[in-house]
Amino acid sequence: MKFKFKFKFNDFLLHLATLTVILISIGLWVTVMTSDQRFSRISNESSSQRSASLSTHYRNVQSFYAPGQTYVFQNGVRYQVHDAKRNLPLKFVQYLEKVKLGTIEKMSTTASDYERLLADQNYIMFAYPDQINFTVLLGKKQANSSLQFNRVFVPVKSKTRYLYFGNDKGSRVYRVKIKSGSFRQLAKYVKSAQDRQEVSFLHLKKLYVPFYAKEIKAKEYSYLISYQSSSYYASRLLGSSYRKSVAKNGRTVYTAGYSKRLQIPKEGKSNDHQYLYQNYLTSQERTATQEMLESAAYVKQLGLAEQDLRFFESSGKTVSYINYIEGYPIFANDALAQTQVTMGTESVSVAFSSMNLQIPIPYDGHVKTLPKTATLLKELNSIGIKESEIEKITIGYHIQADKKRSDLITLVPTYFIKVGGSWNSLAGWKKIKAENTDQLMEGSSPSSSSYLSSSSSSNESSSEANSSVSSSVSQAPASSQEAYSSSRSQPAAESSSSSSSSSSSSAVSASSASSKEGEK
Repeated sequence: MKFKFKFKFNDFLLHLATLTVILISIGLWVTVMTSDQRFSRISNESSSQRSASLSTHYRNVQSFYAPGQTYVFQNGVRYQVHDAKRNLPLKFVQYLEKVKLGTIEKMSTTASDYERLLADQNYIMFAYPDQINFTVLLGKKQANSSLQFNRVFVPVKSKTRYLYFGNDKGSRVYRVKIKSGSFRQLAKYVKSAQDRQEVSFLHLKKLYVPFYAKEIKAKEYSYLISYQSSSYYASRLLGSSYRKSVAKNGRTVYTAGYSKRLQIPKEGKSNDHQYLYQNYLTSQERTATQEMLESAAYVKQLGLAEQDLRFFESSGKTVSYINYIEGYPIFANDALAQTQVTMGTESVSVAFSSMNLQIPIPYDGHVKTLPKTATLLKELNSIGIKESEIEKITIGYHIQADKKRSDLITLVPTYFIKVGGSWNSLAGWKKIKAENTDQLMEGSSPSSSSYLSSSSSSNESSSEANSSVSSSVSQAPASSQEAYSSSRSQPAAESSSSSSSSSSSSAVSASSASSKEGEK
């Protein structure tokens, strides 16, 4: 019995010693892993990168039609907001899918009612860079679903049971009843967004654009980039069997049968990484809705490594999509969107850039100071671009190549202006104007249009102006929800109407009085 007890005791000590060693090893491992700053930094950076980018699994057609900007009132002041942790425009599309909506009602068509809606502090505003329609956003057809809009007004409080939709062209307002569900959580996300910029609106030819009364400090971001191979796009767009040939312009072309061709960019230093895919079809006419939905399907077919690719604008038969980073669009070559789909009667052409923003470099604190909008307008006027000629203004990113590494770029924020149907940065327009002036001085005949897109631009230099612009900043009247429903005029055909604008544009102030909330 004595020997048996001794054996059991020694066995117990052995197990205890083994357990102690295991626990000490685990404790040391946890200590090393949690105290190592390098591991902590990588974890933080990875988390930030995931939150800033778009979840690629959510890539239905409607997600391509997420809004461009988000606006909210706080303490009587309007702010343009961005949340680095949450993609607010995509959140809006996701919440919209969860609620049950009623029929589309036509409301007001007066400019005064429209400005009241813009200034209503009871709503969060999601703004699109161009007009879309209800079928595209909601994914289904119903009465009035072909009507267009470029703003959605989401109630801050869940007891308000209507969504409002506004179209800058013609100052048209529509509403849809929220039958079930709410946007309460979305409103909390928007109101808690930390990245915000005080803003009002400037009325240009056919739309309202952000008007910044103060200078803007916007962050610069750096990315490691990559490019997909031409064979990758050839296999996705043409299938497994395709032929390679060289066109007269020296460009390599891949073809599949007689209906599909892919023109790839030139190799070497002149490589702009711009592809052109063409699909020849039997003759067919498309509605505006079909053009938007089919163009999104073609973009999805490309297999681009999208960060946050969204609808940017529709012009004629061409629908453009552009990448957004931290709330602002990226312009390829300072003039082009990421993808442009042209829906012809007998063919579809898809022009796209193969550049992928692969790995974000940790933010180093660099910022770019942009002038206030009044200064921008003054600078444009000084080079011969009048306010009445400007179609759109937006803040976006200029792609600046690194001098040492070909796979590294910096996204530099700057103003982009659309004039005469073409986009360019302020520096790009200055360069074009200077070149045209030189041509005139040399006796050369100028180009038929001075508003041509430029594939390169220098860094902007902006001098602060002390004088004010010709635009007048007016106080929008206090609004009430009853004001929208008081006017029940039925507008004419939506697609062909456009608002008449006065010679001097007006800005809608962000400091309008708070409107009374009431159920319509």
